Amino acid sequence: MLENQRDGTEYRLVILGDGTVRTVPLRGDRWTIGRADDCSIVLRDPTVSRRHLQLEWNGTSFQFRDLGGSNPVSIDNKPAHAGEILPGQVITIGLTRLVIERRSAAMTITPDDQRTVVISREVADDEVPPTLQHPQAATAVRVLDRIEWTFADLGDLRDAAEPLLDLSRNLTSRSSGWIGRFTADGSIEALASHSVPGATSAARLPESMLSEARRSTRPYLVRTAESSTTVDRLLVPLGKVGEGLMVLQQPQPGAPAGQELLRLAQSLGSVVWHRLQETTERLRLRDEVKRLRFHGTATHNALLLSNRLQSARQTLRGLVNSTEPIWLVGEEGTEREDLARYLHAESPRRAAVFVPWNAMQVPAWRHERDLFGDGREPGGLLQRVRGGTLFLDQIERLTAASQVRLLAELRKPAADGTAPPVLVASSLPTGIAQIEPALLEVLQAQRVEVPPLRHDSRDILALAELFLSELGSCPDGSPRLLTERAKRMLTEHNWPGNLRELRLVLEAAAAQAGNQPIAPRHLPSTLGDDGANAPAQDVPTLEELERQHIVAVLKRTSGNRTRSAQLLGIATSTLYEKLKRYCLDG
Repeated sequence: MLENQRDGTEYRLVILGDGTVRTVPLRGDRWTIGRADDCSIVLRDPTVSRRHLQLEWNGTSFQFRDLGGSNPVSIDNKPAHAGEILPGQVITIGLTRLVIERRSAAMTITPDDQRTVVISREVADDEVPPTLQHPQAATAVRVLDRIEWTFADLGDLRDAAEPLLDLSRNLTSRSSGWIGRFTADGSIEALASHSVPGATSAARLPESMLSEARRSTRPYLVRTAESSTTVDRLLVPLGKVGEGLMVLQQPQPGAPAGQELLRLAQSLGSVVWHRLQETTERLRLRDEVKRLRFHGTATHNALLLSNRLQSARQTLRGLVNSTEPIWLVGEEGTEREDLARYLHAESPRRAAVFVPWNAMQVPAWRHERDLFGDGREPGGLLQRVRGGTLFLDQIERLTAASQVRLLAELRKPAADGTAPPVLVASSLPTGIAQIEPALLEVLQAQRVEVPPLRHDSRDILALAELFLSELGSCPDGSPRLLTERAKRMLTEHNWPGNLRELRLVLEAAAAQAGNQPIAPRHLPSTLGDDGANAPAQDVPTLEELERQHIVAVLKRTSGNRTRSAQLLGIATSTLYEKLKRYCLDG
């Protein structure tokens, strides 16, 4: 998705840490900032809370809200809880400073087919020793020959190109110019531009000059007469033949000229392209790190460990480049969301946002507002996730009208040219009949079945061992183990709640077992029954299992709710909500 465009203006967030600089293009309309990996903007500052600050664009201005972090938020060194934040003001949270900056939209570069007359032309000549009489040029060449750039985690290539263009304009005393790179089809893409006030947002370059620049490797000066106007340009080819180009125009009085200027341009071109290539590689590596961040997690390991999901994984790998909706069909508690994250991490969209949304957990009256927006939520999720992946769980819960509108919105081209999100929809097998025929026809084209846990008994024990290793060692430091009878009970159970039920059962059993191996007495009494023959009323629900697990952990910590929340891996406030829900707060 492109940066926010407000009347031709774009914005980015500059993050200033301990000796580091990072820039993030502000995409969408709302951003959560904190240390948690699922935040829109993740900070690696230990003094920042997991979810510390929310920024939002309301259509006319940026608003901020403190989400209750341990360190208060300040604006320009004054404590503030919520309100409007203006570009240029400094937001401080912990040891990190944040600044919203305006960015002018890059101009488009188009070939000009009007008649152009070349008046003069001068190319850099290595055999003519430059005099470097201009003090600014002499100093600039020495600096550029020895310059070392400080590290900055830049949000995109434009964040590197803009200061490089400003540096080049200042050193050559030019009022306007642009930096671009040639694309595979021979056109040129603007990375940064600067025009004088009142100029148009399009840069025109004679087609003959653009063709020559693609073949040149040396900077040159050219003066042309175009539509009764004389134009002085300094053209600096970047990189190898046909890779990039910098054009600097409108020299100011006393600006360097001739071979002196061309010598300076050679140094500038070398530094500019080296820095752009360096930034490109860093962005590539950052993208790869983001993809690999999912790899190696417990969720990713569980997916790779599963024998029954082998076919689903192979199918999804073949769909990573697809822009059409993908449909995951599986029972409650299966790895539908995990597989959607796996698909996103392997896809070209991995640098963009992944947003899960469960229609079952949202009241029906909010469905349309959340997905499509209203006066207070312009664009909704479909707008904010453009260019990324939207995981829509239990799509059959949407009304028929919402399903039809969803299909139409996914097919609608955006006014700003950005790509719609790739929809990964999921549904229960029992809910397929509730999906509208038009939407169902689209989903059927890329349907992926997610088998239940009982489909392969090997998965049950393998995943059980993985979950127990996630819980860590016993209080005495010994590994958590299962007795053979407990293993047999696990494999013989039908697991109607699938992976979610297995995890809850093991967490509760581990809390009861303490330092001992998990035995049948630590497992629910109904676990050994064959799910197919057990009466429905004897099968505990997921909520009952969770309640039993919380009771066991509270018993283990002698009622210490803070310690219990830590063992459960949830916030203390979340534990209090669950205690109230299960009537355990008395």
